[in-house]
Parts: sequence; structure tokens; C-alpha cells
Amino acid sequence: MYIYLTRHGETIWNIQRRTQGIRDTELSDRGIRQAEVLAEKLSGESFSQIYSSTLKRAYHTAAVIGERHSICPVKRKELNEVNFGVWEGLTRNQIEAEYPGQLDRHRKDFSFEPHQGESLYSLQNRICNFIQYIQDRHNADDERILVVAHSYPVRMLIVKLLGFPLRHLWDFQLDNTGISIIQWKSDRRRLVCLNDTSHLSGL
Repeated sequence: MYIYLTRHGETIWNIQRRTQGIRDTELSDRGIRQAEVLAEKLSGESFSQIYSSTLKRAYHTAAVIGERHSICPVKRKELNEVNFGVWEGLTRNQIEAEYPGQLDRHRKDFSFEPHQGESLYSLQNRICNFIQYIQDRHNADDERILVVAHSYPVRMLIVKLLGFPLRHLWDFQLDNTGISIIQWKSDRRRLVCLNDTSHLSGL
């Protein structure tokens, strides 16, 4: 099985560098165009299924791609972004000013929860449940599925599928609509590409 992973298109809050989390923000005009050029890039792939976060920015991206493949994306809550609680809507500078030291703790202590928010261990549990879900449904060596989600869930999928320690969550870049591919064959998992953004060169 080949698992294609991508992050949703750009939103206004991405431009403003605001923390989105579970806030149901919409794609910007550029984000819609990113989804369209990604759909064009993937038009030659034969996906058996497309899975998406339930949040609008991810599902809109997935739906644009799904239209090319005559596939209605399946919404899965496990793929939703981390709930950042009281941080949502704030920039990093604002979070640091209002809740000093918490950002650094969040990156190092995976049990830490922002007030009214969610820990990274909670995200890990969700993603492990999703991995089991797709393992039970997709097992052909040449089968291809697409997962459209958010920065943290995609990071966690890559780390968990490849068996890396959680500390490696922050060791790679994930851009809006960048494509990563993992091959899952029997018990072997191999990273085929990471954050391919070549389709965005004309935007």
C-alpha cells in the first residue's frame, strides 16, 4: 500500500500566523488554487480511497482532489488538528506573552495540555487508531490511498508509520498541500518522498 499524505491548502489564519487547531477556518483564494494544482498533480494516480479531517479546510482540499477521481472523501475525526484550547486564534508571540513558557513545554512534554486543549499523546492515540483502521481495510501492495489533514496529524502519521521516536515530530517541514508518500509493504515501511511542493512552483 502507498499512503499519500498532504496538509490542507492555505487559510487566512495561516497567512496571519494564527494558531488554528480545531477552529473551522476556510481556505483562502490561494489555498483553493493550491488544492486545484495538487489535484492536477495527482490526477494520474489511482486512489482506492481518500480520507480527510472533518474540518472545512482539509475537507475542501480533499473534495477538490476527490472530484478528479470521482471519489467522495471519507471524514475521520482522528485526522483533525490538535485542539489548542485557549491558544487558538493567537499568534506564537501572543501565546508566549499570555502563557509564558508553555510553547516550549508543549514541544518537549507530550503530556502537556494547553488550557481547554489536547496533549500530543492524545493525538498519538487518535493517529494510532486511524493507522489500525486503514490497515484493516487496505492491504494490497499496489493500492494507493490519500490522507488530507493538518500539520500535527500528518507529522504524527509519518513518525508512527516509520517507527520514529516522538521527538522527531519537529524534524521536518510540512507546507500547505505538500505531498509525502509512505510505502507500506508487509512489515516494511519506507519513506518515498517528503513534502513535495513542485506543483506549487507556478503560484
